[in-house]
Amino acid sequence: MSRANYNFMPVSWRTLVKAAGVIVLALPAILRAQDSVAEKQESRIEIKRRGSQPPTEAPAEHFTGRVRIEPLFQENDPSHTSAAYVTFEPGAHSAWHTHPLGQILIVTAGMCWVQRWGDAIEELRPGDAVWIPPGQKHWHGASPTSATTHIAIQGAVDGKNIDWMEKVTEKQYNMKPSTKTNAQSDAFSSLLTLDDIRTVAPALARYTKETLADLWKRPGLSARDRSLVTIAALIARNQTTELPSQFNRALDNGVKLSEVSEVITHLAFYSGWANAMSAVAVAKGVFSARGIGADQLPPASGPLLPIDKAAETQRATSVEQNVGSVAPGVVQFTSDPLFHDLWLRPALAPRDRSLVTVSALIASGQVAQITYHLNRAMDNGLTKSEASEMLTQLLFYAGWPNVFSAIPVAKEVFEKRIK
Repeated sequence: MSRANYNFMPVSWRTLVKAAGVIVLALPAILRAQDSVAEKQESRIEIKRRGSQPPTEAPAEHFTGRVRIEPLFQENDPSHTSAAYVTFEPGAHSAWHTHPLGQILIVTAGMCWVQRWGDAIEELRPGDAVWIPPGQKHWHGASPTSATTHIAIQGAVDGKNIDWMEKVTEKQYNMKPSTKTNAQSDAFSSLLTLDDIRTVAPALARYTKETLADLWKRPGLSARDRSLVTIAALIARNQTTELPSQFNRALDNGVKLSEVSEVITHLAFYSGWANAMSAVAVAKGVFSARGIGADQLPPASGPLLPIDKAAETQRATSVEQNVGSVAPGVVQFTSDPLFHDLWLRPALAPRDRSLVTVSALIASGQVAQITYHLNRAMDNGLTKSEASEMLTQLLFYAGWPNVFSAIPVAKEVFEKRIK
């Protein structure tokens, strides 16, 4: 571009001096503005995406069992606070320790145990939180039969946020949880601890601690589905001693409140009203301890799922031919309320209704009914591998004889469905 395109104006020295004076006077404000921008940049929020910081295995020196630590955030001025997700497998727990500025634990999954030195073990459930004051000797971790995850938040003094002490002894870990200060004590008062079992059958205590823990970690069936299978077997066999812990475990494993309610209702038809009433008596205490009201449960009646007319016609015809001449009332009640109402209630998916039905049939030794309902379960989405693991789970909750009686029937169903 040529010089002719610019409009030059002569500038006097006086004007230049004035301009320089203005700049000098403005310089502090400019520097303050720059500092303010720098401070704002330094004080921006910092986001740590989950998974961006790889988890680590907790050191065996300070923990018993397998424990995984997933950092959430590290210490930053001025708070000097850090936090992490800590996941304990069943039976895993920390050693005794203290924190110079205290600690907050927020349980997100499973049953968490925490104990202050000199006090009884306390049980915490998802949504529960505990504040541990500075310098208070304590430990925390999972119960013997349930994994747990909690968020641990603690502050540091001179870069140190924990003082480790001796490991928790087996006797200390197996102490019975508190039933006086725990708000949920009514729901767990019937539970046996490993120490209780050991006083009668030491080997059974070992199997309970080791073998059952391995069972619940097997692949092929989710923890949620294992809970459905287990509570179905216990209800069908009217075994109420284990029901409080298994109802709670089911809720911790992702079974919805509405689904627990529907399982009990469903099994009234497949294991008898009396067994369902026994389950109601147990569930009432569990629901009350968790603050669950009737408004959180599925309604007594309402819209139903659509019916498969072809499958229902085939079922109804078969029942009429086999049962009609013997007991017309059985035909009537099998159609309505069983298949025209109960099986169509939306609070429990058809696949899950089938899962608990087959589990209850196997648990109660009703081999003749398994063929129809196992086929129905697989039509409703249950896979062969899931059905196989259902049988494996039932070994421990229904007994080997009942499972081995069911295996030939399951084998025949599997083989015919392949053809």
